[in-house]
Amino acid sequence: MKIQYASDLHLEFADNWRFLKENPLQVTGDILILAGDIGYLGGENYSKHPFWDWASENYQQVIACMGNHEFYKYYDIAKLNDGYCLEIRPNVHSYYNAVVHIGDTDLFITTLWSKIPLKEAYYTEQVISDFRRIIFNGDLLTFADFNREHERCLSFLKDAVSCSKARRKIVVTHHVPSFQMQCPKFADSQANGAFTVELEEYIKNSGIDYWIFGHSHYNVDVKIGNTNCVSNQLGYVFHGEHESFNPGKYIEV
Repeated sequence: MKIQYASDLHLEFADNWRFLKENPLQVTGDILILAGDIGYLGGENYSKHPFWDWASENYQQVIACMGNHEFYKYYDIAKLNDGYCLEIRPNVHSYYNAVVHIGDTDLFITTLWSKIPLKEAYYTEQVISDFRRIIFNGDLLTFADFNREHERCLSFLKDAVSCSKARRKIVVTHHVPSFQMQCPKFADSQANGAFTVELEEYIKNSGIDYWIFGHSHYNVDVKIGNTNCVSNQLGYVFHGEHESFNPGKYIEV
């Protein structure tokens, strides 16, 4: 089975959609995985976007992970239950903390919010849009809420992986699971906690075959233990972040 993957298509921006219309994904997989930041869930046009029609017609199944931008229309993420599934088309679904079984392969889908250190919390809340665009229990998201969702997502992931009997295990997260995959130009940023969390030791001992991630707009593939950590992010076309995007990147299991 060939599993194609991409993330950070950011269809909410006209430049990105224009680019994808002119340079569509090259269909190389049976399944398409989208690791978050496809568009705004709160926008009424999200499920109506023509990209989903194209994806539905070209893949047997499309599996999307919700990224932080999915919630930028003041979506209250406290209302999301584990296992939440949004049907976009009959064969296109977006998930929050869910396991999808395909043959002898389990896919573990979670946003996996990263973790913000207390010493960086004030700065991070000032510079990251999540804290002005996302709701938690009726109020604007705080770093403490963000970290609580991290713990919830990580607990879900660890429990689900440990219970899996599948021959192949593939994790799909939006946030970056190790600083080994951090964009070098942001190495000294005090807002890194909003992008990356260090799970290297967990990954080494997890038995996970592939870990697909996004969020950073920096494409890099790293092997941690026996786990291949891979990304294929379009990023913001208007900032030239799309140059390393591969329209046909896939794995075979």
